[in-house]
Formats: sequence, structure tokens, C-alpha cells
Amino acid sequence: MVFTSRALLRLHLEAVWGVQLPPIIQNSVEFWRGGIQPPWKLYVAEMEGEQVAIWRSDVAVYDRKALLERANEAFTVPSTEYISQYISREVALHQVASPTMSIASAQQVARLLTPDDQALVELFDPGEVSYYFHPDRYPLIGVIIEGRLLSIAHSSRRTAEACELGIETRPEARRKGYALAATLLWAAQVTQEDLIPFYSAFANNTASLGLAYAAGYRVFARGVIVEE
Repeated sequence: MVFTSRALLRLHLEAVWGVQLPPIIQNSVEFWRGGIQPPWKLYVAEMEGEQVAIWRSDVAVYDRKALLERANEAFTVPSTEYISQYISREVALHQVASPTMSIASAQQVARLLTPDDQALVELFDPGEVSYYFHPDRYPLIGVIIEGRLLSIAHSSRRTAEACELGIETRPEARRKGYALAATLLWAAQVTQEDLIPFYSAFANNTASLGLAYAAGYRVFARGVIVEE
């Protein structure tokens, strides 16, 4: 199924923040009053030459112009520069290109983790076993080398339509293809469920964006998030 950038944006925002949005038809959309609200006041996305503003429903009309101006200014600042503790920038991607590693090669490196691997997960991230093995984190993919868990991919958020990737790799195990293998198998499992695998990262996280591109993800939206 082919999704428009606007449809992808709605699914991405719902997956990351656990909210529900109406279809993004207009260039300015507001969350439903009475529904779950995000922690931010405004999310502005640039995609396909257009700009879409997503508003928390309690933001007063007279405050919106100033917030929108701050978001637009953030788009003009290089991603490496700090703006404000209340403004962040992200890149949202979906998998539409061929990855640099084949699934067959990824399967030689990574595999699905099971409850039998809980001890390895505990050593990898102490105290977080219940988080990783919660059904909402499925699929849980790991890279185990010489009895050590070195990289783990999971669904940081899961909805009825999409999953957002969470990927963690030990510093000493980076740049070895482990995170790429785990990411590819995670996406393959998600796709088998007829869900959309999303990848997002802060705009200044070049390492994460490099991994996304290697895994075949491409940008569909660049977003600015204004909290205050």
C-alpha cells in the first residue's frame, strides 16, 4: 500500500507520542479536544515542498503566530547548532530503498530474541528486561557475539498501523554492521505484520541518520517541535 507523506506523518506522530490525529488534509491541524495531547505545543513538518502545522488543542489562537515564527526560524538554523531547550528538530524516515546489507547477511549476524535471552538483556541494560520483553516492544532483535548481547532493536512504540524503531548498540560494537543487521530484521518482522516500520532521529544525529540510510530508509518529513 502506498501512503502519502501526510498519511505517513500522521502515523509517525501517533506512534511516537501515543496520540490520535485526524487526517492531515489542511496545512494546519489540531488534535481532538478531550483526546490525548502531546507534550509539545506545535509540530511543524516540511515535506514535498509544503509545510504542515500540528497544534495541541489547548494552544490559544493569539499564541500561535509567535510559536509558528519560532518553528520557521528553527528550519533556517543548521542542524548542528543549538537553538533552545524548548525546540528540537527531527527527521522522519520510512523504508523505501534497497539496504546496503541483504536480509540473508543480516540473518547471519542478528536473530529474534526470546525469553531465554533475558539474562543477556539484563546485562545489556540492567533493570529493563520487563520493558524489552513487553508485547508492545515486539519484534525484539539482537546481535549476540561470543555470548554477549551487543545490539538490540525493538519497537519503541507500536500502534495498530505502525511501529517506531528503537535501536541500541554498545559503544565498542559500533561501526561493525551489527545495528544495521538488527534494524533490517526488525523492519522485516514489522512488515510481515502489515505494519509500517518508521525510523526517526534528531536532525543533528548524523550517526543514526547514516544507519537509517544504510537500512534503506529515506526522509519523508523534517520536523520542528516547539514545547514552549
